[in-house]
Amino acid sequence: MKAAEDAPARAVSSPVAFEAMYAAAWPRLCRYTWVLVRHHEDSEDVAAETIRRAYSACVAGHGPVGDPLPWLFLIARRIVIDRTRRPVLAWLPLSRAGDQPAPIDSPSGAEAAAWFDQLRECMSARQHEAVVLRYLFDFSDAQIGRIMGLSSAAVRTQVSRGVAALRKRPEVLDL
Repeated sequence: MKAAEDAPARAVSSPVAFEAMYAAAWPRLCRYTWVLVRHHEDSEDVAAETIRRAYSACVAGHGPVGDPLPWLFLIARRIVIDRTRRPVLAWLPLSRAGDQPAPIDSPSGAEAAAWFDQLRECMSARQHEAVVLRYLFDFSDAQIGRIMGLSSAAVRTQVSRGVAALRKRPEVLDL
């Protein structure tokens, strides 16, 4: 059984396999980090740091077991949490905090981003993150739970409460 679990980690340990994983995951990773930090440059910094840490882990033989995207999202979420715990430097302007969305190429992508922004106003941050991971990234309860540090039941509760909050605001659903 141990050899079967190590197979995906070994598959990503080569530079070619890691590059393929990076190419496939980068756009979704950037979108997720933007959901977390709400600032384009900061989200790219978090995504780049995530890739750096993931590469170091893969080289050390600690790559993902199974689908690498939830593993990358977990690393990114931990980086964001670490950054929010750091003391804020006094010389950074407060106006930088989350005012510009990441650029989105297609009109439908811009509409989706605007809609998910309005979702943020309807529900708590935890509910918003669970709903985004479920409906934008199509993760399972177990994958979302691993990313957010919750049980599958808690994920279902957060998603359910988020959807209930949306039902109270039908103008958001009509977009």
